[in-house]
Amino acid sequence: MGGKIMVKRIMGLILTGTMIMSLLACGKADTDTAKTTQSDSNSSISSSSEDASNSEGDVITFTFAEHVADIENQAPQVYAVVQEFMKQNPDIKIEMTGAAQDEHTQKIKLASQSDSLPDLFYSLKGDADALAEAGMLADLSEDILNDQEFVDGFLPGMLSVMEKDGAIYGLPAEIFCNGIWYNKALFDQCGLEIPVTYEDLMNCVKVFNENGIVPMARGTKDVWSSWSLMTMHCRYGFFDHIDGILSGTDKWLNDDYLRFYEKLQDMAEQGTFPDNASSIGYWEATEMFLGGQAAMFDSGAWDTKKFDESDLKDSIGFWWGPTFEDGVGNQEISMKAPSHPYCVSAKTKKEDPEKYQAIIKFLKFYYGPEGTEIIAAENQSVPVTRYEGEIDADKYPVFARVIERMNDDWESPDTCPNMKLPGQFETTYFESMVGVINGIYTPEEALQFLDDQTEAQGIINK
Repeated sequence: MGGKIMVKRIMGLILTGTMIMSLLACGKADTDTAKTTQSDSNSSISSSSEDASNSEGDVITFTFAEHVADIENQAPQVYAVVQEFMKQNPDIKIEMTGAAQDEHTQKIKLASQSDSLPDLFYSLKGDADALAEAGMLADLSEDILNDQEFVDGFLPGMLSVMEKDGAIYGLPAEIFCNGIWYNKALFDQCGLEIPVTYEDLMNCVKVFNENGIVPMARGTKDVWSSWSLMTMHCRYGFFDHIDGILSGTDKWLNDDYLRFYEKLQDMAEQGTFPDNASSIGYWEATEMFLGGQAAMFDSGAWDTKKFDESDLKDSIGFWWGPTFEDGVGNQEISMKAPSHPYCVSAKTKKEDPEKYQAIIKFLKFYYGPEGTEIIAAENQSVPVTRYEGEIDADKYPVFARVIERMNDDWESPDTCPNMKLPGQFETTYFESMVGVINGIYTPEEALQFLDDQTEAQGIINK
């Protein structure tokens, strides 16, 4: 993976008749609806026999911990696949638990310390790496790599997210399709074109502020909602320096990164973000955008379904963010890379092979043709697997525009910047960017903070 930049054609696109879109590759399915079980989002995460035993006769029960509090509404594609799987497999029950990302991450860490990880769970890549090294994640290789048809169903590069020494310790939860949503109606109202360069963006910011419109919704209470910022960082040579930083031969405080962090400061000082950015989170920022108060919003393809169900669906578009005259290398950089993984507890595999096989059966359904159909066609979410089917662009115009972006010629890194960072340091990275936006750090101070924390957290691999 490393710093290599690689062109990825994620999906093929065919437009016919009334704008019916066909996404390239394999698989077709019919889907129904069914019922799932979601426990209280505040409950503790555990996979102990008392919490998820096979106590219902021949029914096999396993736990599945997600990183959103309201799975049905915040991860509808996951919820829907689980529903359908349980309908088709009444002998398997999936107990879902949901918590907001920060809380979920903490629960996973605590569960790992007490050797009570959920059977199946979402993990940050850095944390998953540490769990794999500690022998706490199941090696899925035999069940994944020996099924060539299943392997061939994944898009290029997707299985690399948790591949270590030829073994597979997790599968990507989704594609990182990070960018900036925009409300075309507000641009038209102010006589503006969708920006291309940073200078274009700053001009739009000026005009929106003059017209009482928030240029870009952002809630910095949730530091992890920094997706488009990471894509912008790629345009300032993120991958040119990061391997050296992690090996101790380079520093965060370098000229390329400094210019990027100066842009963060400039965006904040020019009024790009709401005045109350530091007191709101991601969900409040989402509502600000959907309420027509903000012209743009930093997010990704996971919000597509919500936007296609909104009154703004005919006006919402998707953009990879601005290019920079003083940037490094190719500026036409997108983000079409695998996200953090779903992992399986090694304890579950060792102590309950029957339950483990039920999880494998679910994963093959989730990433197989039927699950992919539910994810793409029914929930307007970009799958990590190949899909052959029809998407009605008249009915789902926002999804159509996202797929258009996914099929453009802009290059994508093999991975998103945060996926290169170990464990807790991902949050540290986000805090440095948000700190500049909130005026806590100068650009130099933010980068020095990262250098200091790189040393303090012991993440340099010498």
